[in-house]
Amino acid sequence: MSPPTIIDVAHRAGVSPGTVSNALSGKRPVSAATRARIEQAIAELGYAPNFMARGLVNQRSHIIAIVVTEFRDLGFYGYSSTLTGIQQKATKLGYSLMLNFAADPTGREVLPALNGAKKYQADGVIWAVHEIEGNRDWTASLDAAGYPPIVHLHTRPQPHLAVVTIDNRAGARLATGHLIEQGAKTIGIITGPLNWWEAQERLAGWREALLAAGLFADEALVAEGDWLADSGRLAMETLLARNPGLDAVFASNDTMALGALHTAHARGLAVPDDLLLAGFDNTPEAAVYWPPLTSVRQGLRQMGCLAVETLHAIIEEQAGAPPQIQLQPELVVRRSSQKTAAAA
Repeated sequence: MSPPTIIDVAHRAGVSPGTVSNALSGKRPVSAATRARIEQAIAELGYAPNFMARGLVNQRSHIIAIVVTEFRDLGFYGYSSTLTGIQQKATKLGYSLMLNFAADPTGREVLPALNGAKKYQADGVIWAVHEIEGNRDWTASLDAAGYPPIVHLHTRPQPHLAVVTIDNRAGARLATGHLIEQGAKTIGIITGPLNWWEAQERLAGWREALLAAGLFADEALVAEGDWLADSGRLAMETLLARNPGLDAVFASNDTMALGALHTAHARGLAVPDDLLLAGFDNTPEAAVYWPPLTSVRQGLRQMGCLAVETLHAIIEEQAGAPPQIQLQPELVVRRSSQKTAAAA
């Protein structure tokens, strides 16, 4: 028996083959009800779109290249969540993914990565490298002619770039503002490496929340970490040594918050009764820390999905000016930042 065709799907769904094609490609809008009928017909028939054949017609490879920094980064919560969103949306839109590594994304390895995407005729590139001091400078001088379109993640909005990112500053304001609402007056911050844009933004959000509440953003309340748990442990020791009256800490990711919890417990400080604590990322483990950790949810999987949707729109020439999408985070409040009535 020959495999089902797009005509078979159209007949089963009661629509034209062109409507099925639009539903699969996203080139033209299709109503939710019609899309549901088409998806049901596809499932019932076991239809698999022939993207290779379509590519020969429209000169598309249906490949998206993703550029990241190092193998070890893929184990980080942020990368893995974002890549999951990219994979899910790419599959839905009929793209295959090609992973590229750029150990030195400040310039030396940029062109090899882009040339690799060009060599394999990728339709577009998702640049998933975190912005770290100077590693986006190449974008200002790149002659984009001949290269596939690029969507940038983990970077500040810039008018000449297509950007999908998280509002890290707003997330830090949420966490710090919540600690202030709980009655904290002396609030420390454990930052990420301060050559990272995201770490700078979270520090800025902490400062803005303190100043808005009439509190002093003393530099003695700032301790730098490196995103890993042991740096959170050491940073908490530094904050406690500098600030005997410390009553709250905002850690710039949940992993460093775990290290901060270790130090608090070792010092005999009860969280949250003696010290309030909030993190950033809302990792799956945050809910089972002891106590459960208040944290900022970024929407990283959503960012990955939007990156593919944005790139797809550019490929299909639907985007216009370079899109600037900044997702708003939300605070997930748990026990670590809420004092009991007796301790309040």
